[in-house]
Amino acid sequence: MDPVSGPSEGSRLVLVAGSGRSGTSTVSGALKYLGLHVPQPEIPASKSNPRGFFEPEWVIAFHRRHLSRAGVVLRDARPDAASRVEEVTLRPRPRAELSEWLSEQFAAAPELLVKDPRITWFLPLWSQTATALGVRPGFLTMLRHPAEVVGSKSTYYAHPGKHDADAKYTGATFTANWIAMMLVTERHTRDTDRAYVQYADLLTDWRATLGRAAETLRLSMRAGMDPAGVAEVDAFIDPSLHRVKVTWDDVDAPAPLKDLAEQVWQEVLRIVEADGHRPASSAALDQMAEAYADLYRAAEATTISTVDAAVRDARQRPQQGPGKGSGRGSAKGSATGSAKGSAMDGQQKGQRAGTPREAGSAPASAMARAAHLARRAGAKGRRVVAGWLSRVRRG
Repeated sequence: MDPVSGPSEGSRLVLVAGSGRSGTSTVSGALKYLGLHVPQPEIPASKSNPRGFFEPEWVIAFHRRHLSRAGVVLRDARPDAASRVEEVTLRPRPRAELSEWLSEQFAAAPELLVKDPRITWFLPLWSQTATALGVRPGFLTMLRHPAEVVGSKSTYYAHPGKHDADAKYTGATFTANWIAMMLVTERHTRDTDRAYVQYADLLTDWRATLGRAAETLRLSMRAGMDPAGVAEVDAFIDPSLHRVKVTWDDVDAPAPLKDLAEQVWQEVLRIVEADGHRPASSAALDQMAEAYADLYRAAEATTISTVDAAVRDARQRPQQGPGKGSGRGSAKGSATGSAKGSAMDGQQKGQRAGTPREAGSAPASAMARAAHLARRAGAKGRRVVAGWLSRVRRG
């Protein structure tokens, strides 16, 4: 790489954070049309996001690879998930890899926009790498009420054919994931240029909303928005995108979890009202992080007998041969699909990897997954298979 290429004076890096289904794609698309550069190529649009994701393919592959090494997934809810990733990315190789890529991108454009829902788990890495290159990063966190985020995820990420019993698992998991990701995002962006954008404000008055964000993040567009870009954003932002409107009454999750999520939400709103920084609120969120860790540990302790039983059954039950039950091929395919799904950080993407579910195969498939993961995790098998408990229970 040419040593003189890379960031120049005035280069800016904007990292879009926030839970998936909170408007991150909408704000990223708008900023792209207003002049920020999204590194190419981008992943294509899909049915869940027909207008595009605005996510660089390289970034997604980079994040997936290191999440896999850390044993963390996109919708992880463990209180220590971020620290697990940080242990992996503290090594010289990930930092050198990211530094080289960023330098190449800044050689092409002075203001970069990077968005990927997994970026929450990598915020220290991005911040420290950009700073080492002489670039002060800015963070734009999208905000949408957690009940709506959970409702939207349940709608767009749900598998066809799920049993009603899974609705509670999904609601609880997504709520816990929102809490974990919001706490991590706020903690790792305290001493930075950060802007919070509420999804409803973006849809109602994007000019004023993004104007304030551009001022906070010191973007060149604060001096004036390009008329052509404004017209593109007008055509791009559609208030009807606010399709899922639910309240906590519509979310099937334990009351203590919903109560804590609401407390986190209200405290973050106080930070927004204080223009992005409020030490008293940050301290309160640290206390909520401790409360969340206690709640999570209590849930683990409550279900430990079920987890132990699942691990024992998975290790002791032999895989059935062809012609019996779901068959060796079905179990093997399911376990392989699980590994791929974990690497791709999503239930939908696990299906795309080629893991069809056969009628009546759910219990065997769950046990095959549990056996596969328990073998990989060894003494930590109990935690690894906890995510499969809802399916195991159906067996």
